[in-house]
Amino acid sequence: MAACLAPGAQADVAQLPLEQLMQMEVRTASRYLQSALEAPAAVSVVTAEDIRTFGYRNLAEILASMRGLYVSYDRSYHYLGMRGFSTPGDYNTRVLLLVDGVRFNDNLYDQAPVGTDFPIDIDLIERVEFVPGPSAAVYGANAFFGVLNIITREGRQLEGAQVSTELGSHGHAGLRFTLGTVDGHGGDWLVSASRSTTRGEDLYFPAYDTPAQNQGIAQGLDYDRSTRFFAKWRRGGVTLSLSHGERQKGLPTAAFSQVFNDRRSRVADSSTRLAAEYAGQWNPTLHFTARLHGGQYRYVGDYVYDYPPVTTNRDIGSGRWVGSELQWVSTAFQRQKISWGVDYRRDLDITQRNLDLTPEAHYLNKSSSGDVMGVYLQDEVALRPDLVLHAGLRWGKHSDSQGSLHPRLGLVYLVGPATALKLLYGTAYRPPNAYERDYRVETPGGVVGTASLRSERIRTTELVLEHAPSGASRALLTVFQSRVSHLLAIGEALQADRFMFGNANSVGVYGMETEIEQRLGPDARLRLAYSWQRARDALTRETLANSPRHLLKAQWSSAIGSADAAPWARGRFGVEAIAIGARNTLASRLPAHALANLTYTTRLAGTDVSLGVYNLFDRRFADPASFEIRGDSLLQDGRTLRLKLTYAF
Repeated sequence: MAACLAPGAQADVAQLPLEQLMQMEVRTASRYLQSALEAPAAVSVVTAEDIRTFGYRNLAEILASMRGLYVSYDRSYHYLGMRGFSTPGDYNTRVLLLVDGVRFNDNLYDQAPVGTDFPIDIDLIERVEFVPGPSAAVYGANAFFGVLNIITREGRQLEGAQVSTELGSHGHAGLRFTLGTVDGHGGDWLVSASRSTTRGEDLYFPAYDTPAQNQGIAQGLDYDRSTRFFAKWRRGGVTLSLSHGERQKGLPTAAFSQVFNDRRSRVADSSTRLAAEYAGQWNPTLHFTARLHGGQYRYVGDYVYDYPPVTTNRDIGSGRWVGSELQWVSTAFQRQKISWGVDYRRDLDITQRNLDLTPEAHYLNKSSSGDVMGVYLQDEVALRPDLVLHAGLRWGKHSDSQGSLHPRLGLVYLVGPATALKLLYGTAYRPPNAYERDYRVETPGGVVGTASLRSERIRTTELVLEHAPSGASRALLTVFQSRVSHLLAIGEALQADRFMFGNANSVGVYGMETEIEQRLGPDARLRLAYSWQRARDALTRETLANSPRHLLKAQWSSAIGSADAAPWARGRFGVEAIAIGARNTLASRLPAHALANLTYTTRLAGTDVSLGVYNLFDRRFADPASFEIRGDSLLQDGRTLRLKLTYAF
């Protein structure tokens, strides 16, 4: 149970030799620091240096670069797919999103915000850890297909103020101001505010190609405007943080049977989250962590309908919650690391409303509250110097469902100092959220009454081989099989223009993932990742919608220019290619496609310059659409550009 990179070390992860990367400490797999090689998971990590090198513009693009993950976009929100599973209508409820270890899914939709609705600027991210597979034994509900943990930067890493500005295609502009410092009492401060706007482009929708509907062209409705604020203070073992985000997004798709091309159609999201943490070593063998956190989320959607008359239907959802976490990690027993803890969340208020504005008419006004509680115990036992057993069990209960037990088992065999073979098993669950359980509106595009909904469950077995034969290469292979039962899904109801939630058939998921990374000298790096998976209905044997069988990703980065070259000729290229196999839609099938992105970063006159070209070859491709959108696919952006300037003083 070695720790090869000390906590708090400030070494740039991108500069570590690969054998140290294999031993790099991660926190997400077990809720405490451990080496990546010994963790009971195949953890993926994206660093701040990766974000700069490949010019990622939002969290969705970071996730799309990771092994086994893919992202879809419906011109409103970004949706994360993993291991062949991204059913239309799923609001990222099957992945648990953490920021510095604190839950970020809201308490209304259980949604993990991964697009422009993510309330923290990505320039403030130090690294992203993704743990695939069910982790309910560690984290409870929503840790269904995986857990994402966003680790934010420290003020001392900035050492002053930063101003960043960017311009891009489709009228994109952004501005960020960040201050990082350490005060005279040792307090580490980070404060940041940012604003981003995108005008968007006029979009063509074949399903609306009539003279009465502007020949299928939605004008001025693809805009995106977001504001973010983040503050973090750390001193000793105490950390305080605050995040706030607001976003307005136009709706060009006329989703949920709306009037097409009406400028009043939009959605707005706002969220605020606070967290306080204390972490300390109570004695040489006992570490204690306590967290208090709270937040609120609000969604407002304006949908325009012609009943007649033409009116705006307003959909409102809001939630407020507070929570606490207590965790102890003990090494008092020889060759064991035992951790146990209690999590509690009080949902103070969950409100859903639906009404017409003019003439005024009310269709839904539902409020509720509740509790979520979990108790867990984990034991990491060194059976032999080269064999470690991870065993965990968690009992969890939501106030509107029965309590349940979920185990996790992992056997890690250290074949050598740089090779690990892992056999993993885990289960997870996801009870119906408030939206699925209580949202019932008898209007066009509304959700009508359904039968009682059951919690969906998953069982996963996984075999992982990680190997670093030298300091310049790294390889990983994983084979997995999952069984999902009582799958919660939205579908069309018997009434026209109505939808309903229900528990669908069981789903079988199996596949493999492999990744190879090679460092070619001190300034060049190559990474290749390939995933093959199948997600099929257990009864009909049909492949699920939006489930590609193949994912292929390649990254190459290299420094160019010698020390005596002109400043503009010294920099770094980052090239990324992503290929996604053919996918079923709800009515047809989309062909495979491949995209390439190119980013060049350099430093001129004390300013960091980043120039990115996305979808370099201007490929036309589409993502599957959900039930609420007319047509079965949505065309995505062609070639786009971004210029970003960052100045520190």
